[in-house]
Amino acid sequence: MTTGFPFLMLLRAILVMAGLLVMSGAGFAQDRWALVLGIATYDSGRIASLKNTLNDSRTIAAALNDKGFKVYYLENAARGEIDSAIELIEMEQRDAEIGLLYFAGHAIQLDGENFILPSDLDPARSTPLREQAISINALVTRINAMGTKSLVVILDACRNSPLPGESAAGTGLALVDAPENTIIAYSTAPGEVAFDGTGANSPYTAALASALDGAEADIRDVLRLVRARVRLATGGAQMPWYIDNTRTAIPISPRSGTATEALVDLVKGREIDLSTTAWLTVAESADPRDFKLFLDLFPQDQLAAAAERQLVLIEAEPAPDFPLMEIEVDGPGREVPDGLMAEVTACDLLATGVGDVMAVSDPVPHDLVNTRAAMRACVEAVKNDPENPRLVGILSRVLRLSNRFDEALHYAELAAELGNPTAYLGVASFYRQGIGVTPDYARAFQAARKGALLGSPQAQLVTGVYFREGWGVEQSYPEAQRWMQLAMQNGHSHAFVAYGDFYRKGFGVPVDEAKALDYYRQAAVLGSSDAKNLIGIAYLRGKGVKQDRETGIQWLVQSSDEGNPFAAFQLGRAFQEGLGVKKDLKTALAYYRLSAQRNYLGAYIRIGDMLRQGAGGKPDLAEAYANYIIAREAAILRDTIDSAEELAEAQARIAEVTADMTPDQTAAGEKTAADWIAQYGLLDFNLVSE
Repeated sequence: MTTGFPFLMLLRAILVMAGLLVMSGAGFAQDRWALVLGIATYDSGRIASLKNTLNDSRTIAAALNDKGFKVYYLENAARGEIDSAIELIEMEQRDAEIGLLYFAGHAIQLDGENFILPSDLDPARSTPLREQAISINALVTRINAMGTKSLVVILDACRNSPLPGESAAGTGLALVDAPENTIIAYSTAPGEVAFDGTGANSPYTAALASALDGAEADIRDVLRLVRARVRLATGGAQMPWYIDNTRTAIPISPRSGTATEALVDLVKGREIDLSTTAWLTVAESADPRDFKLFLDLFPQDQLAAAAERQLVLIEAEPAPDFPLMEIEVDGPGREVPDGLMAEVTACDLLATGVGDVMAVSDPVPHDLVNTRAAMRACVEAVKNDPENPRLVGILSRVLRLSNRFDEALHYAELAAELGNPTAYLGVASFYRQGIGVTPDYARAFQAARKGALLGSPQAQLVTGVYFREGWGVEQSYPEAQRWMQLAMQNGHSHAFVAYGDFYRKGFGVPVDEAKALDYYRQAAVLGSSDAKNLIGIAYLRGKGVKQDRETGIQWLVQSSDEGNPFAAFQLGRAFQEGLGVKKDLKTALAYYRLSAQRNYLGAYIRIGDMLRQGAGGKPDLAEAYANYIIAREAAILRDTIDSAEELAEAQARIAEVTADMTPDQTAAGEKTAADWIAQYGLLDFNLVSE
């Protein structure tokens, strides 16, 4: 039993809660509702099954249930079942404040119109495809006729047509204007194809579930955050999109105010421990299964009485009709005593970090962690194996991604004490960046060094960076090189790049471009797109190698195709200046825009320069000014070594261009920038980096 939690306070809180209405999804029957459709398998053998759509739909159903939505849930539904669900909603939800339609499954476009494919669709039938599929346009029109004040349609379905022959046209989904009071969100840009995902969820749904799992936010802010995360995690390959034709705020908030606040207050002043973390994870849940799990894990905890009371109150409402996610951790390999598969948990599968040296499963990029599911899985895993440094470290990662920084630091330090070298890196980043604590470079350095001594290649590289920059330790280039050499011995590709930089930039050694290029080549063999970009630049400029612009372009294209923002920028320069390619300002601008889309601020500045100079036409000072503003505002948010320099450059450009602008041009540029920021957000530039 933990200390610091007076029993009388608990008793009083329980008595208060007894008089509160616990608002489950049903409690908002005339306020907000959601139809969640997930289709993974089709009756016709000619339509391929999808791996993640059921987990996707179950994930979103659970998240919306916690947000006070009355959830109507269907999976692998035939057309008739979907029609019946719509009829039920029409009877029960007229004039609701918010309606939401989420679909995960196959969807197609026919002549510019989007259709979702029910499970009983059969392309071999003589019935026209249009009559078997469900028109999204018609569905939206039907829902709007119910008097729903604000409608949100989310389509995680932009995949290649699954139908054989010429029965479907186009790739992905077509862009459709949203009717009045409606937002239509696509998991990727119109006409493009989204990824089904290799983990438990698609990239889009994983990001959406995590964005929903928080405090009250307007749905637009949620969708912007999702776009930023998916865009970053896929290297710009998948770009979520939404069309907004609403005029009022659409707040997405936890299911109730007073009741959940009282539940959260139960642990105020209590020391951080696993039951406290578990309680804060489920306190706002409307799913009785969450409180049952809490009681199973912590039957003797002081919070058990509160959990039992909450369970009684929630079960007085209709139970959720959607199943939980299924995380595939079973299999023949788990039957082998002491085998590796016996170590794998749902926590590992949902949230293993990139570069985690203790990993027993594939990593999940931080932007694609389904924090809602991962939190529950990791609490359970740590409860079952409390001294496991790997699992404690993963729990810390999920808490950090959920912005629960005090708890994240607590478990990072605990995992480090248990011997997890990757966890020391987490501790170091907390103290260097001042996340929830006062910045302390010396403490950050000591944590990174301990992780390095325990064998983490990433920690060895980071320790070298601390010595190179003099962060919390006496600056020493030779010492920095020693730590980076150790990381290179352990096969860390970024360490080869950082080591090559010593010779390219002359950090404590004579400049030797050829030697730098040797290290970049080794990093390229290990798959580093940064190294490929630097090799391309070397060939373009003849630095350390005989100048060969054609070869340089080939390296840059390869790096850019792998999602590297700097390579796209360099290709923009090449086409702007005619280096190894025919000068083409239109193509140059396209590459700069691609680099900007991948979050390189310098690209926005270069776009502004080109527009200011009239690339491909007459000068457009207002548009140039808008790009400089975006670069400035994004640089203010960033926490990188280069952000101060980028900010100064953007501010200098703004001072230059505004001196030549009229008041009308200035106002137009500021409006363009404001509209862009409102549509896309600057969150892209401030996401956690691993």
